[in-house]
Amino acid sequence: MRPGVKKFRELMLVVFLSVSLLSPVTLAGQSAKRPLAHSDYDAWRSIQSQQLSRDGKFLAYALVPQDGDGEVVARNLADGKEWRHSTGKRPDPAPPAPGQPPAFAPPAGQVAFTADARWLLFTIFPAREEIRRAKKQKKRPEDMPKNSLGIMNLTTGETARVDNVKRFQVPEEGPSLVAYLLEPKAEEKKPDAPTEERGRRDSRKKEYGTDLVLRNLADKSERTFPDALEFSLSKDARTLVYAASSRSEDTNGVYAVATSTADPPRSLLAGKGKYTRLTWDDKQTQLAFISDRDDAAAKQPHFKLYHWDRQAATATELVSTSTAGFPQGRVISERGQISFSLDGGKLFLGTALPPRAEPEEELIDDDKVTADLWHWKDDYIQPMQKVRAEQERNRSYRAVVHLKEKKFVQLADETMSEVTATQDGRLALGADDRAYRRLIGIDANYADYYLVDTSTGNRKPLREKHQGPISWSPGGKYALFFDGRDWNVISTADGKVVSLTKNLGVSFSQEDHDSPSVSPSYGNAGWTADEKYILLYDRYDIWQVAPDGSGAKTLTDGVGRKEKIEFRYVRLDPDARSIDAARPLLLRAENEVTRDSGFYRDKVNGGLPERLIMAAKNFTNPSKAKAADVLLLSASTFNEFPDLLVTGPDFKELKKVSDANPQKEKLLWGAAELVHFKNTDGVPLDGILIKPENFDPKKKYPMIVYIYERLSDGLHRFVDPRPGHSINAAFYASNGYLVFMPDIAYTVGYPGQSALKCVLPAIQSVVDRGFVDEQAIGIQGHSWGGYQIAYMVTQTNRFRAAAPGALVSNMTSAYSGIRWGSGLPRQFQYERTQSRIGGSLWEYPMRFLENSPVFRADRVQTPLLMLHNDNDDAVPWYQGIEYYLALRRLGKEVYMFNYNGEPHGLRRRANQKDYTIRLQQFFDHFLKGAAKPEWMEKG
Repeated sequence: MRPGVKKFRELMLVVFLSVSLLSPVTLAGQSAKRPLAHSDYDAWRSIQSQQLSRDGKFLAYALVPQDGDGEVVARNLADGKEWRHSTGKRPDPAPPAPGQPPAFAPPAGQVAFTADARWLLFTIFPAREEIRRAKKQKKRPEDMPKNSLGIMNLTTGETARVDNVKRFQVPEEGPSLVAYLLEPKAEEKKPDAPTEERGRRDSRKKEYGTDLVLRNLADKSERTFPDALEFSLSKDARTLVYAASSRSEDTNGVYAVATSTADPPRSLLAGKGKYTRLTWDDKQTQLAFISDRDDAAAKQPHFKLYHWDRQAATATELVSTSTAGFPQGRVISERGQISFSLDGGKLFLGTALPPRAEPEEELIDDDKVTADLWHWKDDYIQPMQKVRAEQERNRSYRAVVHLKEKKFVQLADETMSEVTATQDGRLALGADDRAYRRLIGIDANYADYYLVDTSTGNRKPLREKHQGPISWSPGGKYALFFDGRDWNVISTADGKVVSLTKNLGVSFSQEDHDSPSVSPSYGNAGWTADEKYILLYDRYDIWQVAPDGSGAKTLTDGVGRKEKIEFRYVRLDPDARSIDAARPLLLRAENEVTRDSGFYRDKVNGGLPERLIMAAKNFTNPSKAKAADVLLLSASTFNEFPDLLVTGPDFKELKKVSDANPQKEKLLWGAAELVHFKNTDGVPLDGILIKPENFDPKKKYPMIVYIYERLSDGLHRFVDPRPGHSINAAFYASNGYLVFMPDIAYTVGYPGQSALKCVLPAIQSVVDRGFVDEQAIGIQGHSWGGYQIAYMVTQTNRFRAAAPGALVSNMTSAYSGIRWGSGLPRQFQYERTQSRIGGSLWEYPMRFLENSPVFRADRVQTPLLMLHNDNDDAVPWYQGIEYYLALRRLGKEVYMFNYNGEPHGLRRRANQKDYTIRLQQFFDHFLKGAAKPEWMEKG
């Protein structure tokens, strides 16, 4: 066993035993509640992939533990009967490569009902122990255990398992069918070629298909189609289309299968080559795809676009490089998106420069030159170029085919790379940012916008140097934008610009925005289907505004501002492209003062909003069954896990239908409350105070302060117990700490001082209540929170211990650093956004110095535990080094953890667990008087 692994296991054992020994004893034969332990994390489960059956009679969801095998649950909502089946262990995200941004977490797997609600289909991942065993055996990725498909009968609960399934699809309507694609068979897996041979291969890696199975779930009959690479079941379940890629290549092609007969697949187009990008229109009456069949023998074959009318026998060629109007020197992009307009009359595709050919002879390493040229006239600095390299290689430019006229029009090119079409495809918005690229990372992002006629490609200027998005109304009559103060529309008929909100007497930009940048809007709910109204948000209310400027009124009748309630529209139909003005609107409501939430009902041109439910909870937006008035949502408080609830459209009865973590009943938790205070400038602010369960106001408690910016809107948020790079409020409250999270308001130019002006009065407002041990107050925060802590400990000795993570310590050196995850220079952050200096280093040198904690390191008297990782992709880790070295030289008590290869936050679970334990040991020592752990004593 490696020493590091052994030490970690010993550390876990010591902490587990210490927490266990502190647990309450058994009283009167009953097990009393105990504090949370670090060993509780792995089994804690989250609810994912929750959905209702089409008829609203069944609920399905996945229960996913943090580390272990999960399960899928199917519940009959009428009688409460449940069926469960193991789903294995969800894959962990891949650790980021050095210099690369962190990988996103993989999906929880598919969960899908059949349209008739007789079957539930779901992904089964390999079991945790199976994966661990394969990793110990150092199996290659292609030999690792594969996913399976679970098919659950919702009448009996009987579940069939199909091994080695890559993916599956269930049709939205029609009979109980499933199509699933299998992994390659053992004999189809070929060993990697020697390195030398791989180097001589064509850069286009050949992909081969596998068996595609169409299964009738009612009679269990199956049909298998070999060599499928892509597939798609039509919504009505009548047609299965797939693209084949075989080793013989003669049977490559796109095939259509009638699902209700035993007829063999019908060839829509066949022959050697690649077939990909199967795309239906909205009504699924036609299909498009691309293929290089006619050029398959070329070293860099060119694709053509094909079109299939579902009533036709075969597909027809639609676009090639020889099509009239096709740009010279371009090809149809293999990676460009293909899509139909909503009415099916236009087909959009991407064109691109041909892929670069591989050099005939590869240089040996001794002959290669590796260098970057940082040129002052470059649009993007070198790190941005590297981050965007793959994106640029795959860039395509939007084009359109008018199907009735068979007319091709190129819409986008290097002079206008982004194009967004209306739903009917008649018009498009084009954006050209070339003149402003050098401002990226210094100023905001700007672009010149154009109105594009898709029938000709002609462009008409709309907005010059515009910041922020521009969006379409449903029918394309208007283009909507926010200018930092007001909402505006552009009439596409005559180009007239109308300000919709400047005379309405309320602010539509965020009222508490306190950084030196253009204030964002509160957003909008969308357009009515007839384009008669756009629904806009102010801080509280929803406004019903005519886009021609003829009138506006508060749809919520001013109730929001009067009662300090924020109203927001809930879109129950995820496929809806507009708002049906004839139907009632469901609104989520949240009280800004109490943070109670709930739901109201209102109408366009209706009366006062009708209250349905309000409670001291955090309600999530509900989803609705496709064909029934059944709503699914959750509600939480700090002490109440957000289990699933079902209800009707009136919210008269909320029925709990899940119990994800019954073990919580045996654990001590805590309760959250709002604390009102004023900063030293007299600004009223809020904070969240979390008290341990069985809190006794006559006792003195240690308190940990956690900071970032404004946090009080999370009053009713349930905090899952889990490891990480910041304190877990549930864990610390369970173990006898007060946890306090105060809001911070900022004055531009003085971010550090602003934090001090808010945090110290906030702490005092809690201390004045008499239950805080003033000699046992700690503070923790990460990133921006870490910076503020590093600054504050140079100005105050209020904290007995502090743990800042991923902090900036020297704004003068960080100012011209790089955010390696995006490649952006960090200058914009100080001038325009979070760091809030308000100008450049040469404009405000003293502000940079005064707000940099490293220049006041000699004042620090608070013991510090720092976290800064050497692959930090947001804050250069030398910022942590600067502060650490200054404090170390000054003889200050400081510890710094660097988890090798980790980015801005900890991603690897082993590292999360390790730091979580050490963070607790650090605070336990200084705030509870526990003995120093060995790593603090000896290093």
